[in-house]
Amino acid sequence: MKFKSKLFFSFSTKLILVFILLLSISSLITGLTAYLVARNELNRKGSQVLKNSVVQALDLIESEHERFISANYSLDALQEHIKEILMGPLDPQLGTRTLHHRIDLGANGYFIIYNSKGDEIMHPTLEGQNVIDVTSFDDDERFLVQDQIDAGKSGGGFTYYSWMLPHSTRIARKISYSQYYEPWDWIVVATAYEIDFNRGAAVILLAIVITMLLLILSVSFLIVKFIRGVTTPIYKIVDGFGKVAVNKLEAVENNLRRDEIGMLVDGYNHMISALQEAESNIADKEDYIKFLAFHDDLTGLPNRHGIEEHISGRIKTGCNTAYMVQADIWGLKIINSALGYKQGDMLLQVIGEYFLKSDNSDLYLARTSSNEFTMWVENRNHKEISDLVYDLRKSVKEYINKSGYGRLVNMHLAMTTYPLDGSTFSELYEKTCIALKTAKDENSLKLKEYHDDFKENIENELSMRKYLTKALEEDEIRAFYQAQMDITTGTVAGVEALARWESKELGYVPPSIFIPAISSQNLVNEFSIYMIDKVLGDYSALKQKYNDDISVSINISPSYFMDKGFLDNLNTRLKKYSIPAEKLTLEITEDVFISDIDKINSIISQLHNMGVRISIDDFGTGYSSLNYLTKMNFDEMKIDKSFINKIIEEPKSMELFKVLCQIAEIYDYEIVAEGVETELQLDMIKTTPLKIVQGYLFSKPEPLQ
Repeated sequence: MKFKSKLFFSFSTKLILVFILLLSISSLITGLTAYLVARNELNRKGSQVLKNSVVQALDLIESEHERFISANYSLDALQEHIKEILMGPLDPQLGTRTLHHRIDLGANGYFIIYNSKGDEIMHPTLEGQNVIDVTSFDDDERFLVQDQIDAGKSGGGFTYYSWMLPHSTRIARKISYSQYYEPWDWIVVATAYEIDFNRGAAVILLAIVITMLLLILSVSFLIVKFIRGVTTPIYKIVDGFGKVAVNKLEAVENNLRRDEIGMLVDGYNHMISALQEAESNIADKEDYIKFLAFHDDLTGLPNRHGIEEHISGRIKTGCNTAYMVQADIWGLKIINSALGYKQGDMLLQVIGEYFLKSDNSDLYLARTSSNEFTMWVENRNHKEISDLVYDLRKSVKEYINKSGYGRLVNMHLAMTTYPLDGSTFSELYEKTCIALKTAKDENSLKLKEYHDDFKENIENELSMRKYLTKALEEDEIRAFYQAQMDITTGTVAGVEALARWESKELGYVPPSIFIPAISSQNLVNEFSIYMIDKVLGDYSALKQKYNDDISVSINISPSYFMDKGFLDNLNTRLKKYSIPAEKLTLEITEDVFISDIDKINSIISQLHNMGVRISIDDFGTGYSSLNYLTKMNFDEMKIDKSFINKIIEEPKSMELFKVLCQIAEIYDYEIVAEGVETELQLDMIKTTPLKIVQGYLFSKPEPLQ
């Protein structure tokens, strides 16, 4: 009971203090804001009064001055007359003037008149004295009289300073307005204390403080009463939770409240009711939770945990030969992307519906991932399982069409055998996934049975990607160069850059291995940029090794040639390494022709504008080479080594070789023979117009150094 009272009092007190604090802060902010606004406005109006008073005083002086001129009064008499009007008569004995306050400048405001030298022409107490060096009470460096004289002579202006209140030692803020009357050399000043102007603001502040205190007292009383009404039901709920902890479920009396506290009590009571109901059917709830743990909620089929439990149980009971089959729904990702996931879910529900309706006691089927179904089949031989799987795929497709879905789908299929491929669910599932990946990679719709080579291929693929990425990062791949000889002069006309890889882990890896791997691992762009940097960075050394006019050829993959960043990357690197673009030749294979011809021509045109030359590599290996000669504006043709090998043994090949050379002359292409390895090949080439040859007869690919 002691605990309850302490908790209730603490909570109530906190709420009361928070309410009072918020009320006090808001009242204080409102009061201070009102006070500051009122004070600033009163000061502004007071300043205007000072300015208007000086203007009126000058009007008075001007009119009296005119009367003086016309009436021939003495100047001294006239000036004294004006002083008496502005301030009051002079006491001859004391030398002071009595303020009559006919002009309202506040309780302590008055006029002052100086001349340009700082002599007091008119002042309540200092008349006749020179005050040019008088300073402000808050700043010894500020000469207030000089400031007032300067402000007056500059056309009029305000001056702010501190001065002692009359008949007091208290220092207060003063404001003055000055204006110059040149005929008499008078600086007429109206001055007053700011507190005289904003005294009303202090009254406002006092009224706000009193109002705030009264408001806090009255509101505090109401808050205490209100909070007690709020916290009492909350305390009862807290007490009820303590009983729930010991499995004692009791409702709380609501007292017919219709506010949020009443809703809280109702919610608590509903919770108690729900707990009481749950307590009565807890066994059913546990079964439902178990169902969700082992079944797919979209299709109603078992999930991966469900089929794992089933297979593990069957293995423990000593089942004979069995098969794990996986089916990947081909086209589901396209449906999800094109039509939305709702359509994809509908397709999966149709498939699940078919399997749930099928009556096959030897087959246990589950949905084990988004578009993957896994089956466990017993009591069938190898041929029967193949027939079953194909028939099942056919039936599923027919059922989908009959269900009105109307979307063409198919399945990649893969299979492992128990116990041949594994003795546990994990082993079988891993190997079935490997076989399924192989089927998808090969785009095969045949049932793919697991083989150990599949796992080795995947491991090699992953390993090769790791090593290739490391090779690019650590400069393991080098550029070797093979000379292109001008057989008419016996000089090196150019070089072709070829990639060579000496791996720290794998040793020498031939291009026939790592070049296809680069493509399959989607590293083409990274590798292409890497090689362009390497070769262009070597160009200065190539000139020293060969000659200043040397040209260099780089092989560019069709995919990178068509990449949107290709031209910008190449142009940037030509500028970076300061290489004449006309000394660079890009070699592309006929694979590029499967792309948009117009786009290819556009890229070639832009390369020509830069000065870069284009060569068709491996010419003679494609079935449509001659067709593209009329459509593309190339600079060079490279006859493939396989074609050169035939010119000795096959007379027709030699005749065709001569025709190709003549075609090159017609289209003004340079022509290069690759793979020249024997003197006999060279002798036959010399009978044609071809001048540039490349091959082991002259040079193997070699490093720059």
